[in-house]
Amino acid sequence: MTPVWRSLLYVPAHQEKHVGSARVREADAVILDLEDAVPPELKATARAALGAAIKAVGRWGADVLVRVNAEAGLIEEDVRAAVRPGVCALVLPKVESGDDIRRIDRLVQAAETEAGVAHGATRLLVLVETAKGLLALPSILEASARIIAVNLGNEDFARDLGVEPSEETLRLPRQQMVIAAAANGVAPLGLVGQATRFDDLDGYREVAVRSRRLGHVGAACIHPSQIAVLNAVFAPSEAEVSEALAIVDAARMAGVGAFALNGRMIDKPILSRAQALLERRRMIERKIEDRGNN
Repeated sequence: MTPVWRSLLYVPAHQEKHVGSARVREADAVILDLEDAVPPELKATARAALGAAIKAVGRWGADVLVRVNAEAGLIEEDVRAAVRPGVCALVLPKVESGDDIRRIDRLVQAAETEAGVAHGATRLLVLVETAKGLLALPSILEASARIIAVNLGNEDFARDLGVEPSEETLRLPRQQMVIAAAANGVAPLGLVGQATRFDDLDGYREVAVRSRRLGHVGAACIHPSQIAVLNAVFAPSEAEVSEALAIVDAARMAGVGAFALNGRMIDKPILSRAQALLERRRMIERKIEDRGNN
């Protein structure tokens, strides 16, 4: 089952003031970062801080993920430190091949054995950040049953292509990512445009709305002010829920393969979308309820 991650907040693992902030409590997931947000001289410090950070974030009821470094010599240590009870997934940057995933899968399984974590419990969120990675995406997503979600690293991907990370340049690769995700049953995450500014929440909301229309089901963010925007945009609206309920109820009454409702022909694909939307709403409600019990 794909996760309910409408919002995933990046938090540097070594910065206690951010890790312990109550502002993270509304995020569906928190990504404790060992990579870009941590300077090289503090990598070991961030790794050592993971245990306390996981407990601090977990008490709010958010799913806890850890973004590891991709470089050899760092990823091995990061995986050993990050695979532990309380961590549901690792975020893998700069993935370019199925071989990358298979190698990491072996590292994770060894770390699970060492930490006493059930094999397969640690899932993977794949970050594609190069043209090579995008072209290899189908084989990447087929390489491990641990993969639960995929995202395109807008800034790094655009840099690799030599273009600006705009909606114009990202729309096609993001649509390709969504298609590959659907084919492999994983959650497509991210925004089809720049997501690094947090001083224009109205503009940010518009980008999120367009991203949802393309098939994305959530996105990572860098500032707590963006959480509420993502949670609202990537949840079914009241109007959508009302329409879906009407379709499901009419289908139950009609008892046939296709029927008319308010001047619209309803067939199996439309009914299936309505049912999926209502199931997503139930999953979000359960997540909110579970978080409220923490």
